[in-house]
Amino acid sequence: MASFKSNITVYRFYVNLFFILLLSISPVAFSQNQLQPKAPKSSLLKERTISSEDIFYKTNKEGSIALDMYSPKTTSAEKHPVLIYVHGGGWVGGDKIIHADSYIENLILKLVEKEYTVISINYTLVNKDIHFPNPIQDTKDAIRWVRKNADKYHFDTNNIGLFGASAGAHLSLLAAYTQDNEFVGAPELSSYSAKVNYVVNNFGPTDLNKLLHTRVGNVGAFFISLFSKKIVDLRGKLILGISGYDIKKDKKKVIKYFETLSPVTYADHATPTLTLQGNKDKIVPLKQSILLERKLEENEVQNKLTIVEDGIHGFGTTDKNYLNQLVDEMVDFIVSQRKTKPRNH
Repeated sequence: MASFKSNITVYRFYVNLFFILLLSISPVAFSQNQLQPKAPKSSLLKERTISSEDIFYKTNKEGSIALDMYSPKTTSAEKHPVLIYVHGGGWVGGDKIIHADSYIENLILKLVEKEYTVISINYTLVNKDIHFPNPIQDTKDAIRWVRKNADKYHFDTNNIGLFGASAGAHLSLLAAYTQDNEFVGAPELSSYSAKVNYVVNNFGPTDLNKLLHTRVGNVGAFFISLFSKKIVDLRGKLILGISGYDIKKDKKKVIKYFETLSPVTYADHATPTLTLQGNKDKIVPLKQSILLERKLEENEVQNKLTIVEDGIHGFGTTDKNYLNQLVDEMVDFIVSQRKTKPRNH
């Protein structure tokens, strides 16, 4: 019986890692444009919004990092609430470009119609030489940049939210749940708060140790290597890219660091959260979202998990009408979190 359970564990480990580690092999295919990797850049956003591209929001030793901004064309005395979008790509790929006929494009257009400004950011991607905390520092610095430039761009700093897909959802959750003194980035932005009102999570990793099976023992790793040494090697490279540590030599350091990079660790400081997750996702399993839901419930944090029937990672096979319903659910949640200024008496 013990042998049977061991074989099942190895099989699940192998299957999960096969799909997860496709991220390392082909990050672009798993970026935010997973719906249509070959789709052109959105033209509707240019037509229907005031778009400003390649605004540099910070500079670090890797270079300058840019964002794109989409604002309503209508003029209003009211300041615009802000949604910051963080793209996916396994932390190693992807970019801020919004592609045509994607549900991301649809979401942005609907929010701009409701007088929101939506910002899509780049962030530092990891590799064998560049690791965390750079990506999370960048994400939080984008929020700080919004506050710093509120008067210039007519931002409502009482109403800032985050929305991410896949790795971008992980960064959004981590940024939303951590305190201002955690993951501090550029000195020139550090005096501004990175607090947000809410976060929308689309199939994001919530526990990196469970996702990448860092606690599997040497015996388990040996059996998995019998199936495929390449899979085990790729897992090691992805862990090295994220953490800077070699899982073979520094297993305890990896596990401890991944705890600090896992949103579930900070559930006691979480903000209202909407999660959308497919039940056929083989890259980020549904149990990652269920774990987050349980942690948020334990800490009495407002949250909702919407399970997308037959949804794969990126919702690439989801019917368009169903996708529209999901977009409407996200828009409704975002609008429901809007805080109004107290009236003067």
